Amino acid sequence: MSENKVEKGYKVKPKICKLCKSHKGVISKYGLKICRRCFKENAEHIGFRKYD
Repeated sequence: MSENKVEKGYKVKPKICKLCKSHKGVISKYGLKICRRCFKENAEHIGFRKYD
C-alpha cells in the first residue's frame, strides 16, 4: 500500500521577500512583496515619505 504515495504540495504559496528572501513580515500590499525590514531601509527609494 505504501508504494503509491503521492507528495502533496502546499495549498497556499508562501510569501517571500524579493530583496532578502525572508518569509517573515512580508508586505504584499500594492504589489511590494518585501519584508518590513527591507521596506524600512528602502522606503524613500521606493517613493514613500515619512510624516511626523
